[in-house]
Parts: sequence; structure tokens; C-alpha cells
Amino acid sequence: MSKTYRRKWFHQGAIIRQRGQVFQVEVNHNGERKRCTWPTLAEAETYAEQKRIEVANRGTSAFALNNSQRLQAVEAFQQLGNIPLSKAVAFYLRHHRPAGGTRTVSELLADYLDAKRKAGRRPDTLTDIKCRIGKLVKKFGSRPMHTLTAAELTGWLDANKYEGVSRANYRRAIMGFFNFAMKKGLLELNPAAAIEKVALDETLPEIFTVAETERLLQATENVYPRLVPAIAIGFFAGLRSAEIEKLDWSAVDIQAKLITVSPKIAKKRRQRHVALSDNLRAWLLPYCQTAGRICPPSAVVVRWRPRIMKQAGLAQWPHNGLRHSFASYHLAQFQDISKTALELGHTRPDVLFNHYRNLVKPADAAAYWKILPTREAQIIQLPAVAS
Repeated sequence: MSKTYRRKWFHQGAIIRQRGQVFQVEVNHNGERKRCTWPTLAEAETYAEQKRIEVANRGTSAFALNNSQRLQAVEAFQQLGNIPLSKAVAFYLRHHRPAGGTRTVSELLADYLDAKRKAGRRPDTLTDIKCRIGKLVKKFGSRPMHTLTAAELTGWLDANKYEGVSRANYRRAIMGFFNFAMKKGLLELNPAAAIEKVALDETLPEIFTVAETERLLQATENVYPRLVPAIAIGFFAGLRSAEIEKLDWSAVDIQAKLITVSPKIAKKRRQRHVALSDNLRAWLLPYCQTAGRICPPSAVVVRWRPRIMKQAGLAQWPHNGLRHSFASYHLAQFQDISKTALELGHTRPDVLFNHYRNLVKPADAAAYWKILPTREAQIIQLPAVAS
């Protein structure tokens, strides 16, 4: 039998019933019903209002907060200050649930190399990436890209004792790798950007003296003549080592006194013509061919170079010594920064001005461009080298 109430009404989402001289409040929330009796109507209505506020503070039925969650929310708001909680959540989701999905360091390296290959990067560039990032894979290969931090990357560089130019090169390689990950939507920020940049002291380029240049060419003639054209082109045309390795005799025009460095072998992929000096022409003439690689394979060069250095009485071979020597003696001889930059394939003459100006005395420059072969000019048939 149902109960009979003198009066019933709704207040603040609750049901209030009068039962005799008291008032009963019924609150329904999350499928639960709760009743409470108060001696006066005012107290019943106050209770109903408190329950409404409590429900609003806890959230809707689908996202109701328990006491522990409410305490966590209060702590989060205190830490965020004026930053809206929604923005903090969005930031977390971007960094911990990347839009592009999740890829490990090892998985992404394969994608990175493939992308560089399709973009037309040269084999030596791909080898450099594979070497440097490959070392990173050995340490963090199974880690998702978005979980790596700047502190971890810096610690890895420190553990491997990478310093100076080596550290700068690894930082550059890592930057490129993580930039690729950002383009793929695998992370929001590049952690490598926070790695401290290496401050490198400016150093003057090391060059061969005139006497060393002469002794080195003569020793090459005596020990391994096959290498004479490559060494001479390095000294008197200033081509990069990588360019000389790929240079073909068909690019050397003895009559026009020009060497054509094609985009295919040029570092900047721009064609340039390098003048053939009189003494370089004399060094090349006995070895000239219509076609074929000028330089022997790099493994052969590495094997013969120590013997040539011993014959020449040289204790060391300066880094990029041939090209640096050309730049120094050419600038000192012709006093034309633009002309020297054009021969080298530089787009910024100021690099030459800062590094090579006043490095060589005029008298030494004049002697350098008069270095000639000691042997009588005779045609030497070189062995064919595969292109």
C-alpha cells in the first residue's frame, strides 16, 4: 500500500515530501536514491541545494570524481597556476600520444634512409647517416621516438666522449633525424634542439709548404705514378677529394686548359669550370687519356699513401691539405677573392677572405705555380679503371 503525503514538490532537482510535521528529501544520482528527513522545510531545501552543488562539483554521472580524484585535481590546478587544465591535457596528449602514431628509433632509421635515398642523396651522405644514427640505434633502438629526452641524448654524447667537431657533427645528424620524426607527426618538439651547441675555435687551414709540395709530387712519380694526376689536380686545381675520386678524363680539356666539374660529382650539384694552370697541364700531359677514372680506388690510395709520404719525408698529411694549399697559393698569386672562390665552387667569398688571406707570402705563391715534373714528358699508358 502506497504511502500518503500531505504535500510533495520538486526543489533543486530533489523531491521534497511532507510527512506529518517533518520533511523528507529524496535525491537520485548515478542510479542511487538517497533520503533524508529534516524538521523544517527550510532545512530540507538547504540540503537539496547542497546536494545539487555537490553533484555539480563531482561531475556528471559519466565522469564523477571520487575523493582521491578531487584531491589530485586540486593539486594539478595549484601546479598549473593560470594555465587551463584543458591545455595541459592537450599538451600531454600531443607528446605521449603522437598524431602520427608510435615508431621506435630503429624503425624510423629505415624510413629516414629510404626518404633520403628517394630525395636523391648521394651514397656518402647515406653512409654518414647510417653510421652516426646507427650508433644511436644501438643504444635506444627499441625506444619510441617521442620518449627520448634532451638529457638522454646529451648523456649519450658524453658517454661516447664526442667532443669538438665530432660532437658538432653528431648533434647535426641527430637534429636532422628528429626533424624528420616531427614531419611524420611522431613528436611535437625536437629534443636535440636543447643539446648545447659546440663552440669551435676558428683554426687556420693547414697547407703544404712549397718544398713539401714538390717532394710529395716527386715521391708520387717514383713510388706510384698512377696517383700523380689525382695529386696534381688536388694541388693545382683545388678539387675536393670526393670530386677527384669521381672525376673522369673526359672532363679534362688539355687544349682548352679547363677541367669541367659536372653537377653529378660537385658537392653543391652545380657545374663549374676550373682553369688548368701551365704547370698542372705539364703534370697531366704524360698521363692523359680520352676517358676513364683519373683517381685509383680509395682503398688503393690508402694503401700507397704511407709509402709516398715516407719517400717524401712527410710526417703528416694535413686535412684537406691539397685543396687548402690550392686556395692559399691561388689567392696569394692572383689577389682576386672572387676568382679563387669561383675556382673552388664557393658561393661566399668572405670564407676565403677570413681563412686564406695573408696565409702565404707572394714569393712562395710564385714558386708554387712553377713546380714542374722532373721527368721528361712522355706519354704513360695508365691501366684502365672501372667507372
